Amino acid sequence: MAATVPYRSSASFSIGPLELETTAGDSQDDSEDTTGRAAWTAGCKLAGLLLLEDKHAVREWFAPGARVLELGCGCGVAGCAVTARDPTAHVLFTDSNAACLATAARNAARFGTRCSTAVLKWGDVDAASRVAETFRPNLVLGTDIGYDPSSHEALVNTLAALRVDVVLVEQVRYRDVFSWFLDELGRAGFALAGRVDDVGERVCCMRFLYTNIS
Repeated sequence: MAATVPYRSSASFSIGPLELETTAGDSQDDSEDTTGRAAWTAGCKLAGLLLLEDKHAVREWFAPGARVLELGCGCGVAGCAVTARDPTAHVLFTDSNAACLATAARNAARFGTRCSTAVLKWGDVDAASRVAETFRPNLVLGTDIGYDPSSHEALVNTLAALRVDVVLVEQVRYRDVFSWFLDELGRAGFALAGRVDDVGERVCCMRFLYTNIS
């Protein structure tokens, strides 16, 4: 059974036991980046795999009791799914947009103190290191965060500063951009340890091990 992927304009929707909201369409400022205010395909697909599939290889990438830092969380679909599936998991939602973090916090409110939020701008490696030292994640999660090549350098530098393994779920819009992203991750010390391509709507799930640990 697959999750229904909401349109960007959906104000609320559900995936399994999760009741979620977005703030897509709320902004009155045309200059504001509202990308993270919508629920995107990759996050919804991952939520479906975690909550609606009895057996799937991707589920094994999230160990019981994981401390997961969601990067570019938007409205928090993926992180909420991790927390809903595992009652011992803790998730830190991070984004550069305060409105997105507020929505993620509302969506995760049912999970109490197991979920928290922090502002984190990609490319600020000092801030990423501080967040990692405070929260001590053992996994970073990102969904639909690698689609823009202009953000790859800042994104990969942030991932490297966090210094832990990564699960990325991406809808492959342009194969060349996707390949560049994978190449940059490899050069930064992330080794591909698992990949699943059969989840639908050109969504690819990947698990990377961080190998530059000294």
